[in-house]
Amino acid sequence: MVRRGIIVVLALLASPWLAAQGDVLVEALRKYQAADLVAAKALVDSAVRTPAHAEDPEAWLLRGFVYKDAYKGAKDQEQGDMLRDEALASLFTCLGLDRTGTYKENALQAYEFLTRSFFNDAAKALNEMNEERALFVFPKYQEAASRLDPKADLGGRTIEFTNALGTVYTKRFNQDRTRTEWFDKAIVAYKEVLAIDPENYGANYNLATLFYNRGVYNIQRIDADDEIPSILQIQEASREFFQQALPYMLKAHDMNPTRRETLLGLEGIYYSLQDQENSDKFRQLFEEIPQEDGR
Repeated sequence: MVRRGIIVVLALLASPWLAAQGDVLVEALRKYQAADLVAAKALVDSAVRTPAHAEDPEAWLLRGFVYKDAYKGAKDQEQGDMLRDEALASLFTCLGLDRTGTYKENALQAYEFLTRSFFNDAAKALNEMNEERALFVFPKYQEAASRLDPKADLGGRTIEFTNALGTVYTKRFNQDRTRTEWFDKAIVAYKEVLAIDPENYGANYNLATLFYNRGVYNIQRIDADDEIPSILQIQEASREFFQQALPYMLKAHDMNPTRRETLLGLEGIYYSLQDQENSDKFRQLFEEIPQEDGR
């Protein structure tokens, strides 16, 4: 059963033009009430092209609801994307034409629902390791939110999304550490988060871990048969990664000095940098913090 906006329908029923026989928008409403979205869509598309309804906020509101419900029932992703875009465009048009604010509440609720659906789709795509889909949908969320409110603060959502994107890239790199393009993309993602929020614990800790693990992996690749110059080059390259990891791990530690994960991380980084004194210091701090139950 198609969900319909009751207030929207009542507003339409109260309109003087409803009494007019043969009005295409009236027929569109009837089809919508009957859950015949295919017919309602064709009729409402026709209605907004007529002089009588081209600048009628009611017509654009109905079109927005028809397309919204069609989007919710779409089985094909590409078709669903198109329907959602049309629904948002219609609702935005309604808001622009509605000088008295008669339809504002209904239009805003539907518009905000569709805007949230972009973010939810992006999050779902990242959970499924489908970063291409996520990178297609998330900008649509930003565009829709900014179109409604040019001053909207999207920083929190952007940080949440970009941190998750960095995690996807990190997982891909960990699956095959010869694919360094994933490492590079993860670094870019976490640094984008820090450009917005330098105090973001997750981005600082994840960057530190990423650099540290890259250094460890380089050392693990050393073969017993490798020539001495090659080994020294690998060790020097690894040292650079450990040095890059250090400030981010220190930052994460400063933000939460009692986190065992950062203390353990600093112990390992200093040890890899051959700084035994600091390595022992953070090992001691690690051991002084009570271990949580089950860990």
